[in-house]
Amino acid sequence: MSEPRRKLTPEMRAAFAPSVETLVRTLMGQGNDPPFFKSVEASHETIETFVCSDAVFEATFNYASALMHIWQQQKYGQPLRPLSQHQKSSGAGQSCASSTASSKSHSPNDPGSEPMPETIHDTEESGTPQEETPAMPEVISDPSPSQPERARADEPSATSEPEPAPESSELEPLPEPQTDTSDVIAATAKPMDALPDDPGDEPKPQQPGDIPAVAAPRARTPEPRAAFSLPNAKVGVEYAARIEARDAVDQRLIIQDIKLPETLGLHFDPESGELRGTPQTAGDHRLPLRWSLGKGTSYSGECLLIVNPDPRSLWKIIEPPEDAPYPKSHTDGRLIQTNDIRLIAASRRGRSHEHASSFRDDDYLIELDAENGWSLLIVADGAGSAQFSREGSRLAVTTAGAHLLSNLTGEQGARLSTALANWDAEPEASAKTLGTAFHYLFHEAASLAIQSIEQEAATQGAKPRDYATTVLAAVVKRQGTSTFVASFWMGDGAIAAYGPRGRVRLMGTPDGGEFAGQTRFLDRAALADQGFAKRIGLGYFQDLTAVLLMTDGVSDPRFETDSGLADPSRWDALWDELAPILDAAEPEQTIVDWLGFFSPGNHDDRTLALHWVSAKEK
Repeated sequence: MSEPRRKLTPEMRAAFAPSVETLVRTLMGQGNDPPFFKSVEASHETIETFVCSDAVFEATFNYASALMHIWQQQKYGQPLRPLSQHQKSSGAGQSCASSTASSKSHSPNDPGSEPMPETIHDTEESGTPQEETPAMPEVISDPSPSQPERARADEPSATSEPEPAPESSELEPLPEPQTDTSDVIAATAKPMDALPDDPGDEPKPQQPGDIPAVAAPRARTPEPRAAFSLPNAKVGVEYAARIEARDAVDQRLIIQDIKLPETLGLHFDPESGELRGTPQTAGDHRLPLRWSLGKGTSYSGECLLIVNPDPRSLWKIIEPPEDAPYPKSHTDGRLIQTNDIRLIAASRRGRSHEHASSFRDDDYLIELDAENGWSLLIVADGAGSAQFSREGSRLAVTTAGAHLLSNLTGEQGARLSTALANWDAEPEASAKTLGTAFHYLFHEAASLAIQSIEQEAATQGAKPRDYATTVLAAVVKRQGTSTFVASFWMGDGAIAAYGPRGRVRLMGTPDGGEFAGQTRFLDRAALADQGFAKRIGLGYFQDLTAVLLMTDGVSDPRFETDSGLADPSRWDALWDELAPILDAAEPEQTIVDWLGFFSPGNHDDRTLALHWVSAKEK
């Protein structure tokens, strides 16, 4: 590219040097913006020597001139004009040339003495006070043996008169270069391999009028960048994790200290670099820290720690409306105990109902005929999709329970006891007699429960399905060391004869639908089903530990699947939790509290009924 028609004077060069040098430093990655060139292993002094060289200034200025020409040639708008340093609202940084002695005052008695920094004040003759301007110290260096010392910019040359300062440092639009745009780009964008390999190579001889190149003041080195990370924590759960820290080149860093809120519940161990403790406060915590690459300078940083809340704290406990129909207590428990018979049942409102301000839908009934020794246990789970199901479950257990209990007492109860007494001698005959009797009793009890629900629905102008509920019932009697169980299973949940340890017999199969949460409810279609007899279970067991009935609020979190329901080890684990509760001073209240266990995703009402034999009686 041809030279511009107007040659740059030293004063004009000094005016534009800061902007040109800032551009080059940015390309070299010395600023805050992304660099153009890949990072090179070179000292700051080496890069500054390159930036401040005349060749780099000339090439960069020609590059800017080419942009001006393209703008003017394509007629994008008003011609571009370079903005000199003194025209900017804020400085672009000190240029290499600005650090010369042009702003210094030399002693008149010692022209060769080294200038000292000073503040220049206007004399009293000045009409307007001027802002104080600090003078920059001169950079002193030894002249190269092979090169004569360069003349100072503020000293007159011995061979030529100094050029008069221009009236303005603003350049007029440059004339069109003699070469086309592609030639301009080729001339200005020289590859890096065209530059000298060694910055210390001997420079070109200085020509008269050249501005001497001096080193720029050392720029403040920006703090190195680093990234820090920690795994998430959870409130109330013990936490121990190392802070992962790496810089831009993937070096492992040393965490020296970290500032932690007092309420967070964690402390920092500098030796291991770990945060330890039990988090107490949920939220996104930005933790200030100090780090280093080893010995020497330390730097500031920040690490984000996310502490998730305890899921239990997210559940609200809201009371149902006072005018809601069919109110029911949120918890209920009962214990029946004689010398050799123990019955217990408990029911608790689920978290989903607490959060939705609704009543408990589950219900239960336990009764004992002390004369004949028959025990009755029933649990029911009202359908969550039915608005009055809490009343449907209550009607089912009370109506069916009353009918069953009336047939377990008096003469009917005595006849059933006689048939059971012959089981050891004639097991097939006894099983047939008792099977027929309980098939009839359970069918009639279910029919009466449906009638009760239909009558209530008609009274309230509702539909029977608004009272939908499941029903699980068991009649139990101990005979010596044996236990007889007759059961009826309509819906989900579970009825099991458990014991001795490692053995369980399910008294039926839970009803399930096509989708999760679906089941069969008590209705007339179920009574008319030819498979109704399969809902009746009969068993005579030796050394039985307990008979357990539960709604799906208990069976789902404890067993999860049908195969889990048949797994004896899971029943062993359940019994290990229940046995100490049953031996407590007030087991009916303790078991209500136990039903409040937390299981993610399982927040339904929970009801459990048991007939058990204590270890002392075996």
